[in-house]
Amino acid sequence: MKTRIVFVLVAAVWFILFSPACDSRPLKTEKPNTYPHPKDLKTDVAWIVLEWNGKPKYGGYGSGFLVDKYSGSFYTNKHVSDMFDSLGRGSQKVFFNGKVYNLAVVKVPALRDAAIVQIKDSFDFSEFPDSAPIAEEKVKKGDKVLIEGFHPHPYFVRESNKAEGGYNEKLVSIFKEYYNMGTRNLEKEVEVVFESFTGVVVETDASVFLNSPSGSGGITNRAREMTNTYFMVKTDKDHKFSFGGLSGTAVKNTRGEIVGILTVEKTDFKELEKDENAGIKVVEIVFDLVGVTPIESVVSFRDYLKK
Repeated sequence: MKTRIVFVLVAAVWFILFSPACDSRPLKTEKPNTYPHPKDLKTDVAWIVLEWNGKPKYGGYGSGFLVDKYSGSFYTNKHVSDMFDSLGRGSQKVFFNGKVYNLAVVKVPALRDAAIVQIKDSFDFSEFPDSAPIAEEKVKKGDKVLIEGFHPHPYFVRESNKAEGGYNEKLVSIFKEYYNMGTRNLEKEVEVVFESFTGVVVETDASVFLNSPSGSGGITNRAREMTNTYFMVKTDKDHKFSFGGLSGTAVKNTRGEIVGILTVEKTDFKELEKDENAGIKVVEIVFDLVGVTPIESVVSFRDYLKK
């Protein structure tokens, strides 16, 4: 009888000390795998984010677009996927049509600024839209193109676009609702938008210095600059703000076919006022020129995904 009482007491003490229900520490709560995606927005474009301590790392984001829904594969830029090298597993996320998935890089060419990234979680491909077809014809000077992607916009840019009209953007409340990064200070408020704008191909075989004309940034980057060519797109409207964050998104022709991957922006300056006597010149930065990696230059990606 005494043995039985001792056993019961030991079991009770063990339960009190080690039962999770009695642990005074707060249980870890994971972020939901959903975010407030507009219900009327169904797209093959995704937002790619590098997280640091559960928040998006400053400047650590870009876009991508679905190319194979069965394997959950997206194209993006190499300079977007390069961010993944700096932090550990689980820090790379893709926001796609209302759900958030872990992401990993699976294929990067030697010199092209492009990459294939892939969902690493379980997913239901039937929820995904069909990917846009790849164009078989190269773009020509004068061709009209469409650019769509996810991109953080400051409050003042969104309000300016509303006032002027003709800008196509939808608010996607990821910073405020998903990351709990809202602020009442509108001067500092930034939120993700899905934007869509058009442009015209103005050059088809352009070289772009991604670092500086002197080639700083290492031998590999210099080799990329010397090897790669882009087609340049002049947007119909001034973007008013850096295109950063749209890197890796799809550029499509008027038939909805993918012709390239948005890769780099070139800053242009518009002269507003000039006083030669006083030696003063007033200029305004205009964001209306981007370089695009031609889709035919990463044809090896298609062969890789067919394996």
